[in-house]
Amino acid sequence: MKRILIFCLAVVISSSFAYGKFLVEAKGIYFQPSDKNFKEVYSGGKFEEWISYGGEIGITLGKGVGLWAGGHYFNKKGKLTFTEEETKIQISPVYGGIKLRLSQSGVVPYLGVGLGYFQYKEENRMGTVSKGDIGYIGQIGLLFKAGVIVIDFQASYSYCKVKPVDAEANLGGFQGGIGLGFEF
Repeated sequence: MKRILIFCLAVVISSSFAYGKFLVEAKGIYFQPSDKNFKEVYSGGKFEEWISYGGEIGITLGKGVGLWAGGHYFNKKGKLTFTEEETKIQISPVYGGIKLRLSQSGVVPYLGVGLGYFQYKEENRMGTVSKGDIGYIGQIGLLFKAGVIVIDFQASYSYCKVKPVDAEANLGGFQGGIGLGFEF
């Protein structure tokens, strides 16, 4: 998996020198899972317990079409449904895809779609499950540019159905975030 990430990063960076704009940004993301079972186990908590952190890189090619790659890290504690014992989950999706910029001005609306690899680990008294599965992501956003500095407001939806033991769950859901970065 690390080799794939390094290869994708190398392709994006080398393409930026040949074609055009290279974007790098750090993000704070609010995550709202869509799966009922996920919500039951990990429900409640403070707003900041649903925050994840990550980053994104991208290259804009001709006519507003570009490639992007990113990832983030989410962890949360919850209670098992029947025994109410503590359980912990970590989700680290890494994704990439195509992005379409709808303008080239100082305010840039965009749409993006891609695939992701969702690495997850759940730990509780019954044991530890660590696995990875392929999922999907779609995003919509608004990029504000001031010279090389960018502020990115983004909403996305991801979907990754997993069945680690007996029950199925979707590790994805709605996300809203803000990013701060540079484009050169």
